[in-house]
Amino acid sequence: MLIELWLRGPVARALSFLAPALLFAAAGCVSTAPSLEPRPVDLPRAVTAESILARPTLDPELEIEALARSRTPAALLRRSFLELCCRRPQAAIDAAAEVIYGSSKPSPNEEAFARYLRAEAYAQMGKADRGRFDLERAQALALDAELQRRVQAMMPVAHPSPPTPVLAMAVEPRAAWSPAPEVRANLEPMGTPRRVTIHHSALYFRDTRPAACAAQIQRIQREHMGNRSYGDIGYHFLIDPAGRIWQGRDLRWQGAHASGLNNRQNIGICVLGNFLRGRGGQGPTTAQVDAMRSLVRQLMQQYGFGTEAIHCHSDFKATECPGPLMESTVAQMVRDLQRSGLDPRLAAAAAGP
Repeated sequence: MLIELWLRGPVARALSFLAPALLFAAAGCVSTAPSLEPRPVDLPRAVTAESILARPTLDPELEIEALARSRTPAALLRRSFLELCCRRPQAAIDAAAEVIYGSSKPSPNEEAFARYLRAEAYAQMGKADRGRFDLERAQALALDAELQRRVQAMMPVAHPSPPTPVLAMAVEPRAAWSPAPEVRANLEPMGTPRRVTIHHSALYFRDTRPAACAAQIQRIQREHMGNRSYGDIGYHFLIDPAGRIWQGRDLRWQGAHASGLNNRQNIGICVLGNFLRGRGGQGPTTAQVDAMRSLVRQLMQQYGFGTEAIHCHSDFKATECPGPLMESTVAQMVRDLQRSGLDPRLAAAAAGP
């Protein structure tokens, strides 16, 4: 009886007030607790600036993790952009490279985005020059208006280049042999030329037809750019068996023909043919020798260097280039130029004090 009265007294009243509160609190925990399930990530389907270059609304790491399960171009490009947002440029380059060099050839639009993202990644690494080709390629391919705007904003301010020296003698222009585009990222400025080096192509060649000569020069460029990673054909001038002089690498750019530092301020001249003795060798034609003399003479006059600055490739390294049959011709050319009075140093010495 006493217990029953006690339960009906103050304790009962207190419990009557607490019960609804406890029930409400319990209900509130269930209804208001945040969900632990991550928000789903929508994989991009289209390759547009809106889907690839949009700022992340979720944690970018979660989005990257979700995108890593897909190898579609859109997913790879989006992941590349997000890696840039996370300041991981090498990971961005790797993801973009999967689009460019993957098993399926990318569309021009996909390649444009991939090239742009690579250029941005190189810039983030402080190596913008390495991304110059990617940027130029993106500019050529971009159709998306926003991508075009971003690429244009990245393009360096163009400074006027010194004009390429114009030779008085006839020279076949680069366009005559339809070269592949030069890779500016792999080229260095030449400065004022101070010497010239003679080479041979080391390929037996007697054809004088312009089309055959152009094809031979294209072949040399493919070797230099494809197998040696040069920015262009290594020589500045090439001379065919008919005595035609062809423009190779632009004289604004240092050549790639005499090994390392020997290329500095060094004009490379390649005479087409294999000037070794014995089977498979040949001697230069009279037309080639005359053209080489005229070209070297004009370069000496234009840049003010003497015969001491005329070299064979073998002067710089252990090589048979330009071949014994050409080395003797170069030696004779040097003697003839010295006697002609064109050598400024010899002329000054003869004049006396």
